[in-house]
Amino acid sequence: MEDINSGLALPLPWHEAVWADLNKAIEQDRMPHALLIGGPSGIGKQRLAKALAQRLLCSAELNNYACGACKSCQLLSAGFHPDLSVLEPAEEGKDIIIGDVRKLCSTLDKTAQQGGWKVAVIIPGEAMNISASNALLKSLEEPQGKTLLVLVSHRPSLLSATIRSRCQKISLLTPGLDTARQWLGDVSGQDSNIDKALEVAAGRPLLALEYIQSGTLQDQQSFQSVIEAVRCRELSFVDAAQQCSKLNPAIALEWFMTYLHLAVTQDAGVQSNQNVYLFLDRLNHMHQMIVSGSTVNQQLLWEELLMGWGQVFSKR
Repeated sequence: MEDINSGLALPLPWHEAVWADLNKAIEQDRMPHALLIGGPSGIGKQRLAKALAQRLLCSAELNNYACGACKSCQLLSAGFHPDLSVLEPAEEGKDIIIGDVRKLCSTLDKTAQQGGWKVAVIIPGEAMNISASNALLKSLEEPQGKTLLVLVSHRPSLLSATIRSRCQKISLLTPGLDTARQWLGDVSGQDSNIDKALEVAAGRPLLALEYIQSGTLQDQQSFQSVIEAVRCRELSFVDAAQQCSKLNPAIALEWFMTYLHLAVTQDAGVQSNQNVYLFLDRLNHMHQMIVSGSTVNQQLLWEELLMGWGQVFSKR
């Protein structure tokens, strides 16, 4: 995950229209007090939030971007700007708790130390538990002047309706394939793995970049070989589960869902098999459990799923 506290950022090419709207709102002095930036992971929501925070806190903005040279930008680059607050879970998969939200709200109630904007970013917004969400409502209902709260959310529907109703919504979409391919090629300096990385990442460029840089594509290809072997009854679900249990379950389940989506679009036989859609529902449910922080026995998780997977094509 990109560090929002340090370094200067620019919006990504597919953010161009949203960025123009945000700058227009700043220029016309109609910036909302709260934004909800939603969309799938891996498309740059956090990058957009970071670029916007830096644009607002910069004291000498240049052509609608942070200048990178003023005192505020130097503080931002060093990761110590007093008027930027970032709230994340203490550990991945854990909740954002009420005490942290109260501390954030207290900070927002104070005067900006640099005399300009105060910006707070919560990542991801849906990590707030019920008590934390309720504690945030006061800041949303009684906003201070020149204060912006940004909620970054991979699954906005998990936020309370009250929270969502008090934020201006920005829904980011996965960019077109040509745009994603061009950006990924420029950033990664590669040609050979780009299309495969984008396929595995369901078109999400930042996730595809992570796969390329981390060597994760090899793991994905091995995983795909395993589930295809189970489908063809060349590998038992127990042996397959032992291999799958070594992977990050949230990532592997995403790979499985992407594999199924592609299979449905490319194979008429798969498309007409209703069992595939029922199994996809199971994958989605299990993925939601994992990302919500539920503790599961991975061997049993994969045994159950792969046993069901092996039956998908035998119940017709």
